[in-house]
Amino acid sequence: MRTAVLRDRAFMIEDRPIPTPGPGEVLLKTRLCGICGSDLHQFKHAAQIDQLARSMGAPGQDLAKGLVLGHEYVGEVVGFGPNTQQALQPGDRVVSVPFLLRDGSPVPIGANVEVDGAYAEYFLGTEALLLKIPDGVPDAAAALVEPLGIGVHAVAKSVLQGNSHACVILGCGPIGLAIAAVLRMRGVSLVIASDFSPKRRALATTMGATRAVHPREESPFAALPPGLPVIVFDCTGARGVLAQAINEVPVGAQIVVAGIPQGEDSFNPMVAIAKELNIQFVLYYAPEEFAEALAAIASGQLDWQPLVTGTVGLDGIAGAFAALEDPEVHAKIMIDPWSDAHL
Repeated sequence: MRTAVLRDRAFMIEDRPIPTPGPGEVLLKTRLCGICGSDLHQFKHAAQIDQLARSMGAPGQDLAKGLVLGHEYVGEVVGFGPNTQQALQPGDRVVSVPFLLRDGSPVPIGANVEVDGAYAEYFLGTEALLLKIPDGVPDAAAALVEPLGIGVHAVAKSVLQGNSHACVILGCGPIGLAIAAVLRMRGVSLVIASDFSPKRRALATTMGATRAVHPREESPFAALPPGLPVIVFDCTGARGVLAQAINEVPVGAQIVVAGIPQGEDSFNPMVAIAKELNIQFVLYYAPEEFAEALAAIASGQLDWQPLVTGTVGLDGIAGAFAALEDPEVHAKIMIDPWSDAHL
């Protein structure tokens, strides 16, 4: 099968054997896969990410084997491994949390040299984690379930209760936009988004923000009504943003850190202490939150079309990664391994 393999900040199209599903696993044909911000991060910093994992006690990876990225996928059931229930049928379209369960432990799909992701014609999934996509839901919409699940989880980890807080979103990339959509679903009436990009600010208001500002022209905290409790979602991953937010948020605010930081960062704890801030870090989602994201897309609660701005085949991935460096051009680019499309 054709596979896009990441080696030394370059994608190589390689032929690899179609994987054989093991116990409890299903062979899936890739129908569509979104390019995630974490994929861009792996592209630039795979070696540093591996070093950080080793420093935290995780086993290292032999990056010379090559990474096959891709975890925002829509798969089509092709075949079953041993010890499977086979409640799904060949041809069923599915999504799932991007992990294989092996020996009782989750192994990430598309972020590990031992488990290829969906930047390939075929990949493996764990049967118990697969969710069938309802008829009528387009592949492009279903491929957004994974990033929307992150938004569902980030909001669930906040102290939000109904329309109890004003919310501020720092950074309107895919995660910030997903959080804006979830806040709209939750009925929050005041959501201020902040981003340097005009296109991303426009998308933020489309997805759910009531207002979007340029951070150099206006502080997102300036328009907050006095006395209303505040929740801030830092979706930037940019060094210094958390410290700036701690300095600027009102007393008693919560800051939910949903962006992937670029290395070490620092802030003055005394400022956070004096303001009695609540700082919550989040990662991934629970399976039920992933399922909620699929249900939201299937029911039409999410206006997904503005997010999908391009589709490429495997040969077009390098160009897509380059294009995503400019936030004014694209939001979410999808990969169709069976297409020869380029941007």
